[in-house]
Amino acid sequence: MKTIVIYHSADFDGLFSREIARKHFGENAEYIGWDYGNPVPAIPEGAKLYMIDISVDGLMDFPGLTWIDHHKSAMLKYPESIRGYRIDGVAACRLAWQWFFRDTPGDIAGENMPTKEDFFERRVVEPLAVRLAGEYDVFDHRDERAALFQHGLRSQHISEAMWSFLLTLPQREGIQQDVGTVTVETLLDAGVAIQYTKTKESESIIRDFGFTVEFEGLKFLACNAARYNSFLFAAGIKPEHDGLLGFNWDGHGKWRVSMYGVPGKPDIDFSVIAAKHGGGGHKQACGFKAEKLPFLP
Repeated sequence: MKTIVIYHSADFDGLFSREIARKHFGENAEYIGWDYGNPVPAIPEGAKLYMIDISVDGLMDFPGLTWIDHHKSAMLKYPESIRGYRIDGVAACRLAWQWFFRDTPGDIAGENMPTKEDFFERRVVEPLAVRLAGEYDVFDHRDERAALFQHGLRSQHISEAMWSFLLTLPQREGIQQDVGTVTVETLLDAGVAIQYTKTKESESIIRDFGFTVEFEGLKFLACNAARYNSFLFAAGIKPEHDGLLGFNWDGHGKWRVSMYGVPGKPDIDFSVIAAKHGGGGHKQACGFKAEKLPFLP
């Protein structure tokens, strides 16, 4: 029986999820990177299908699907009965690690597995790299290394050997030196200069090109930028802003729109807006694609 893993190709939560699955399945599986708006992959009948950090319309009723995800809008859209492990507010890579490598696996419904509180209180056993990547993805910035680690990951090609080191639990695998932590520290060092440069660049971009727009009854600090994340907006946020809105042209006939929360207003659920416009994601980090920007005349 062929095993196929579909993962979110657009961020490091998805890429870590892919590598965790690869650590488990090795070359006995096919790995398909996918992003929202892409054509639905053709999956052969009888395949064993895993979806991690993604939900693909048209495949959610595939027989034998295992779905590991954390996107609130998707979890509300599809049946809870789908086999897998899903917690809103916990990154998919952290869920995937527990699913594949926990000493005492849960059942096929994802029960008897770590809870959201277990992850938040860091009571789970996982590589440091997985925790940092996961906490960054859900905007848990208690550990300042999380953002720096992202810069480090983007600073270079992550080789097969580095992936192996990043996903190592030395106390479990008989390695004398903690190669996982050493590799993380190497990437943190590489990220320092990049973080400084990106911060200065973001300040310049948001100062020159940021603007306030009203959308769905809320005020957003918006910016049209080729590349963006929530950090782009930091220097331009004002008390009047309810959220952050980044957008750009995807090169294939649609605009990509992302929404993020602002400090001090954690109760606004932007995923409802994203779902209304055909997208989805997290409560305070989500997005959609559109042929015409709905917030501009």
